[in-house]
Amino acid sequence: MRKQILKHLAFAAAVISAAALISCGGSPKSAKVKSARAGINEVIIHINSNPDKLNPITMTNSYSQQVSNDLFMGLLGLDNDSIGAIIPALAVARPTVTEVTEGEFKGGLKIDYEIKPDAVWDNGTPVTGDDVAFTIKVWKNPKVDCEQGRPYYDFIKDVVVDPTNKKKYTVYTKDKYFLSELQSGITVIPAYNYDPDGLMAKFSIKDLNDENKLKAFKSNPDIVKFADKFNGEYFARDPKGICGCGPYSVEKWEPNQRVILKRKTKWWGDAYAGKQKGFEAYPSKLIYEIIPDYNASLSALKGEKLDVHSALVGKDYVELSNDSNKLTQKYNFYKPKDLSYNYMPMNMNNPKLKDIKVRRALAMLTDVDQIIAKLCLGLAVKIAGPVSPYKDICNTDLKPTPFDPTKAEALLSEAGWEDTDGDGVRDKVINGVKTKLEINLSIPAGSPLYEKMALLFQESCKKAGVAINIQVKEFTVLSDELKHHNFEMSSLGWGGVNYEDDPIQLWHTKSYNGGSNYTGFGDAKSDALIDQLRYEQDKEKRKQMQKDLQQMIVDAQPYIFMYSRLNRMCIHKRFDNASPKIARPGFVASEFKLNKEFGQ
Repeated sequence: MRKQILKHLAFAAAVISAAALISCGGSPKSAKVKSARAGINEVIIHINSNPDKLNPITMTNSYSQQVSNDLFMGLLGLDNDSIGAIIPALAVARPTVTEVTEGEFKGGLKIDYEIKPDAVWDNGTPVTGDDVAFTIKVWKNPKVDCEQGRPYYDFIKDVVVDPTNKKKYTVYTKDKYFLSELQSGITVIPAYNYDPDGLMAKFSIKDLNDENKLKAFKSNPDIVKFADKFNGEYFARDPKGICGCGPYSVEKWEPNQRVILKRKTKWWGDAYAGKQKGFEAYPSKLIYEIIPDYNASLSALKGEKLDVHSALVGKDYVELSNDSNKLTQKYNFYKPKDLSYNYMPMNMNNPKLKDIKVRRALAMLTDVDQIIAKLCLGLAVKIAGPVSPYKDICNTDLKPTPFDPTKAEALLSEAGWEDTDGDGVRDKVINGVKTKLEINLSIPAGSPLYEKMALLFQESCKKAGVAINIQVKEFTVLSDELKHHNFEMSSLGWGGVNYEDDPIQLWHTKSYNGGSNYTGFGDAKSDALIDQLRYEQDKEKRKQMQKDLQQMIVDAQPYIFMYSRLNRMCIHKRFDNASPKIARPGFVASEFKLNKEFGQ
């Protein structure tokens, strides 16, 4: 991956075979196909929702990351065709990593980097180690809105830039964090654009790591002034404020409609195209078309108004990819393996869901096999825990929760929930108040799949005396409620990363406020295991720790684990070099190369 935004998103390391895919629709001769998109060197990509921000440090949703990948660059990236393969991007090569055996950083690591000599910002100034140090300071500024990712940079204790060559610098780490190399290869932002007044230059990384100084920093005028501007609209959504060293810049952002990226006429990285993986940037524009309603996105696809659709419902994928469908003349259809998974989180601190027996019963009332068969048409695999089954750290000893309404009803009765008034809904006295077992299930708007899954779950629960109230909400609203734990149950998906998961963001108790531990999972024992495995260098020992943690998570049932789907997608045939990827979102649009003869 040319410039993966290496920030948190801890959703999933093993090398698997090339993504299983099929290309449907035969191979009609180009001369016989007439396409309205013929000769247009632009890629229109469907996304379900607005990116929240295009600031690589404060952004929080996957659409922001997807768009930002072509605006910004990191020192390192990941090969989109495999799991865990690190490749250099801004860096000349992968860094040299050595253990520090004496001095101030004894017990940690010394990571030596060199930035490509011709890497420059849009104003022509070089990308240097000073920009790297600045970026780390931003992550550690206590007033910057990056709580969800800040824990991933705790391990960086200092950055020392070579005074004789600012293209060279050294990262010093605390202990031996197992993702030290990968996470040190951060996405870099230019100090000249994001801090023209040099406010963060007044603080050292060491100072920002000092817990004794952080309290005072939270009210420091320079810290606050910088953060107020950095967190604001200008750097989040204004094309003039969004500045990276990638091949594209933001031409226009039309909220709720589209984000348009324009290829830079002169990009320093062009010198590496064809020589180093990840530097291809062929389309003149990348257009992210925001269509929340699935049926509307399907109509746009059928009308050839989209070039890429990577969220097809199973029924539509099967129908549209059939050889008899005319759409196969203009689109290739693929179903590569996907590292993401679908799940239903439960608020463990909610009085109705606090009892493990209730959460376990709800899992037993979820007919995942039926969902896979009827809604996904078999284009998914059932999962048992929080790690993709395609990764070698996945605990294969875990078994998926069976659909068992009888056992579920028994568990609810054991937990004290009975229908005492004959209205068909179980009830129980909680804190002196008679409470019905009514649970609000929040689902994202615009997805027929989530709606149908919710209806199946609702019907199953009704038979067991549990009332499920389905609440359809815009994704941004739903995300905010999850972040603030203002929910009972939800139905969502985690997008997987193609390297070994760091569980801190999802499962450590310190990620309850500011991270993605929405459910409230965890205790001192699970925290200790997470803290230990993050600094274990022996991969086999760490793998076992990962599996032990998965067992603890499954035993606590904070989620109803459902399935990992195949990434049902299609890409317009006028593009060459548009093969699907194992990494999300399943393609790299900047690599698409126009076949000028197709569809003419």
